[in-house]
Amino acid sequence: MKILIVGGAHQGKADYARRRYPQLEPVERLHLRVREVMEAGGDPAALAAQLEERGDWLAVCDEVGGGVVPVDAFDRRWREEVGRLCCALAERADVVEQITCGLPLRLKGREHP
Repeated sequence: MKILIVGGAHQGKADYARRRYPQLEPVERLHLRVREVMEAGGDPAALAAQLEERGDWLAVCDEVGGGVVPVDAFDRRWREEVGRLCCALAERADVVEQITCGLPLRLKGREHP
């Protein structure tokens, strides 16, 4: 199963992911991994390929595209790359959930046993 969980900072995404999908080891803070890859001069799209190599995956990512647009060009590009990665993962995912105040909203996929 391929699962993407998104939501604002400190909304309970990681706790929900571990509780709801104990069979999968979550890749948490995906938005920060994107930044690390970019700072090292790498291609953030490679993160999607790394997840696909796992077969089943569970990715947890903060939504970073809202609010005031950063003045810094790197930060603007980072937000764009996080959004692009999440779009690519959502397309591949069996389940996409958004967590707000610890409550899940299923955006894609059906309930599984």
